Amino acid sequence: MPTVGKAVVRQSGKRGVNAGGKAVVFDQDGCCRSCCPCVPYVLASRVTNSGNPVWDLTPYQGPGKATPCSFWRLIEVGTCYPYAYPWYGAGCVDSDGRLVGLPDQFVTGFAYDGYMELQIGCQSLDGLSILWPGTCQTQSSRSSFPC
Repeated sequence: MPTVGKAVVRQSGKRGVNAGGKAVVFDQDGCCRSCCPCVPYVLASRVTNSGNPVWDLTPYQGPGKATPCSFWRLIEVGTCYPYAYPWYGAGCVDSDGRLVGLPDQFVTGFAYDGYMELQIGCQSLDGLSILWPGTCQTQSSRSSFPC
């Protein structure tokens, strides 16, 4: 994390100064992941099953839909599996708040009730993890996201 008098420069990044006088670094997408406080949250949720198999995700596409420079994942949260929830997609949120790579819809292939969430996660202060809302699998490796 940048501190007064010290700057962290990353490869292919540009430098800047925030309002508090600390040096900041922007990545190639124009994001400064340490500039703004980010709190993980659920953007949307839906129960899917054989009678209601399609979740239209187009209302969550476009700019201004999520915290800029955060991350998104589509995850089933109905049961706390021992080590992980099933993920049905994940990606980055660009500097305009657009969920990059979010599909137009999620279609379940299961008859049971699938408690789905579209979650927004935040990079940890050390930059090594992504923090997610909820009570299970609340952290994942930052290295699994290409952005």
